[in-house]
Amino acid sequence: MIFYNDTVTVFLNFVVLNNYHMITRLSLCALLLASTAAYPQIKNIHTKKELTMDTVQQNRAAIIAFYEQMLNNRQLDKIDQLVSPAYTNNQGGKGVPGFMAQLTSLLQTFPDARWTILSIAADGDKVFVKQQMKCTHQQPYLGAAPTHKTLTNEGTGIYTFKNGQIISHEVLTDRLGFLQQVGLLPSDIGAPAKQEEVYFIDKFTVPAQAVAEFTERVNYNRSFIRQLEGFITDKVYQHQEENGQIAIVTVATWKNQGSLDNAKAQVMEEYKRIGFEPAAFYQRLGIKMDRGVYQAGN
Repeated sequence: MIFYNDTVTVFLNFVVLNNYHMITRLSLCALLLASTAAYPQIKNIHTKKELTMDTVQQNRAAIIAFYEQMLNNRQLDKIDQLVSPAYTNNQGGKGVPGFMAQLTSLLQTFPDARWTILSIAADGDKVFVKQQMKCTHQQPYLGAAPTHKTLTNEGTGIYTFKNGQIISHEVLTDRLGFLQQVGLLPSDIGAPAKQEEVYFIDKFTVPAQAVAEFTERVNYNRSFIRQLEGFITDKVYQHQEENGQIAIVTVATWKNQGSLDNAKAQVMEEYKRIGFEPAAFYQRLGIKMDRGVYQAGN
């Protein structure tokens, strides 16, 4: 809700429909539905057999190994074999550290997390994975006390390769449903009167020394978007973490996706006018950000 990345498509990262099941791009869905056959077990990313495969199949096999070996077996020392030094995340992070930024935090909070590949497809330089993560809520998460319940989160990973290594990726998940499972957001937030309404949800982790400047920027942006056509309401949830950082979740409700798209363009123009660069702002203050767009089910 608060900040709009220089990459325009960041606004359309997450869409949750009907009981919070995520619907991805139609072309992506077609690829995934066509690829539900069982996939082979991969013992090592760089085996002799794989060297005889074409590039698309090598990339596919590498992603299978990433989920089975690196994620589920925690062989994270192999990540540098998979991730290119040229890798860049959407906040400007580079190489393996940029790739691992959010994953490291997730594994620290949910140490028993495991991933299942539900289906996988590869096309050109991209590999698409429909995934499911399961974990136990054993530790505090964004202020929500442990429930010791099993949490489930489904999503789609999109990995882009160059010369056999990942140079970019994005993971589209049901962030709204996950935040509701841990009790951070109310269960009825996804049930507005009109199904067309969409929620734009940002999650920020802000160092204590950056809170004042961050809050000033938040207030500026909230004032700006409230004047735009299609805006309905916004809310802010926050708490202090044990390490002294402040976790902040913002939720903005828009009339429909068209209203949000129009608002996005106007916010980008405002940023250009005042010379504000979100990526540089996050990096300078050490702020971590995750965001998504959601739509309610019936």
